[in-house]
Parts: sequence; structure tokens; C-alpha cells
Amino acid sequence: MDRRFFHRLGASQLDRTICSEAGGVALASVTGAKYGVSPEDYRHSRYIIAWGANIHGTNIHLWPFVEEARRSGAKLVVIDPFRTRTARAADWHLAIRPGTDVALALGLMNYIIENDLYDKSFVAAHTIGFEELRKRASEYTLRRVAEITGLTAENIELLAANMPPPAHQPSG
Repeated sequence: MDRRFFHRLGASQLDRTICSEAGGVALASVTGAKYGVSPEDYRHSRYIIAWGANIHGTNIHLWPFVEEARRSGAKLVVIDPFRTRTARAADWHLAIRPGTDVALALGLMNYIIENDLYDKSFVAAHTIGFEELRKRASEYTLRRVAEITGLTAENIELLAANMPPPAHQPSG
């Protein structure tokens, strides 16, 4: 069925791993390899962010490990415009405006950098271009990101600070 859809769009070639191709290319360009977290390692997590990922629908083999982590106190945050099955089951659903993910990512980076919530020695030893990133991210204040994404500045700050979701579980 996917071939019919992409043929209709005029695509002449399609990498049959479309679900992970963009992420794989990004990982390889940043880390030099395509690897991720082993599903079994999720049980050790304290704060799990499913960003645009409907684990319950597309990564069901991961769900038992997410649930195990949650039974041990981990919080599950879902960032997704849609209230998916995973979002409904999460501790906190942030209903971001579609297409505003980059603004949120830059805003989170800005907050993390401004508040020294990162490992400076690791960054110094293992990254290139951090000062350029710092400069670019500084343009994305909590207020600006809130206006772009439709989330509240308070919720963006809580997310960036790796804090538990608010007790009343807002969706924005």
C-alpha cells in the first residue's frame, strides 16, 4: 500500500525503512553510528519523553519496559499534537502545535544552557559547534517558544528542568 501512496505522490524511489530513515540519518550525522537505547534499558529510566512517538501503536515491544520503569517511579511525558493512546496513558501530554518541534527543542536547549543543566566537561571534550548552538538557542526564550508552540512557558520550563509533570496534567 505504501508503494501506491508514494507513487501517487510522484516518488520514484523509496527507502523501505521510511519510519526510521530520518532518525537514522540524524543519529549517524551526530554520533557517527545508528544506535539507540536498548528497550531493556528503559526499565532504569526516571523520566521518559516520547516525542512524536506513539509507543503503544508503533513500538509495542517497548511498552512493557516503559511500564516497568513507571512502576518504579519514572514519569512518561508525551510531546505530540495528537492525543494518541500513548498520550492518554502518559503522566503528562504536551499537545504541541504541529511543525513547531524545532522551536521547542531550541527553547529546551536554551533553558538547559542558561541554567547550567548540562555536563560542561563532556561538551568541551566531545562536541563541535557548541558556541554556535548556544548563540542560536539563545534566540528561543521560554516566552517565544510558548508563542510558537502553543505550550505554556511554565510547562516548557518544567520539561527542560526534567521536573515531574504538574499534578493536574495539563495538555499544553
